Amino acid sequence: MEAPRPAVQIERVDTTGTDLLAVVVRRLETTRVGARFHGVGRHGQAVDLALTEIRRYPQVKVTELHPPHGARLVFTGAGAEDLQLRAGDVFRGTNPCA
Repeated sequence: MEAPRPAVQIERVDTTGTDLLAVVVRRLETTRVGARFHGVGRHGQAVDLALTEIRRYPQVKVTELHPPHGARLVFTGAGAEDLQLRAGDVFRGTNPCA
């Protein structure tokens, strides 16, 4: 049986920058650092992101978080700043092998 794919619901976009996207989310499925997420940028280009940080609280980093907890996630990857995520959007990815 295949493990559930990581899934998060966007609460708000926190920060964007060159190749950086930080969002506050609610977890829908277990998500781990190293997970890969794919989206489409505003000009139709594919965007491949790696989850590089999970902060459960401002001072508490974790490597994995289970539903229904919220956290701040930091993604990196070319084109991250071009994604147009909005509150309520569900973002799905693939966790790294355990």
